[in-house]
Amino acid sequence: MLSIVVWKLRRIAQLLGSARRDRGIRGLRNELLRIVRLAAGIPLALTREYVFDVRRGVRTRGFLRNADDITPLSVGRDAQYYQPIGLRPLRDLVRTIPLSPATTSFVDLGAGRGRAVLLAAELGFATVLGVELDDRLAHEGQQNIGRWRHSRVGAGRESQDVRIMHGDAARASLPDGPLVVAMFNPFGATTLRLVVDRLLREQRTGDLYLAYIHPVHAVVLEENPQLTLHAAADDWQVFHFRPVRDEVRAGAATAG
Repeated sequence: MLSIVVWKLRRIAQLLGSARRDRGIRGLRNELLRIVRLAAGIPLALTREYVFDVRRGVRTRGFLRNADDITPLSVGRDAQYYQPIGLRPLRDLVRTIPLSPATTSFVDLGAGRGRAVLLAAELGFATVLGVELDDRLAHEGQQNIGRWRHSRVGAGRESQDVRIMHGDAARASLPDGPLVVAMFNPFGATTLRLVVDRLLREQRTGDLYLAYIHPVHAVVLEENPQLTLHAAADDWQVFHFRPVRDEVRAGAATAG
């Protein structure tokens, strides 16, 4: 939690500094008012999350200070505690991605109790996979998927492959083809670098979009020459990776 708080404070300072530099005192005042309005909306956001769970008969709310328990299990030794993703960021960032959910896989690394998995399923992704290092949370998340399938909200989606697996994000085998990978600050820079390096080394046959919410360690993605910033907001960034197509590989081999 401390890392997110520090990141948020730095981000606020950056926004206020930019507003003051670019638009003067008036700009600083307007930006401060905007931040205050966002903070005032927190109670409403929490209410929406409560309604989300009640309508589906699930429980995705609540923090779990489990970092000390799972850090020894992590390849990167930098696991973060569980905090469920807000409802709005994921919906907003998915709208920027030019892929059809019906032919795209969605993976949530650090899935916890499965809120992002359920959201992605409701957005129509064909395959939705959550990867969670804490076996207790993975079990709770899978139970939530079962309850969601029996709810009115989850009805009619039996053809979707929606599941949560217990495992380490740096070692998980992810689907091929068009892919969206979401991360809500689930681990530190070491594991993030391992995850990105593995994804970019794989022989993918579809575009890859990395959605990083609360991008505390965004520099890992920003400094990677294979990734292009696709879209961004105050609290998330989406990076794009376009794999080398088979025909390009063949052309390069012929030229060689």
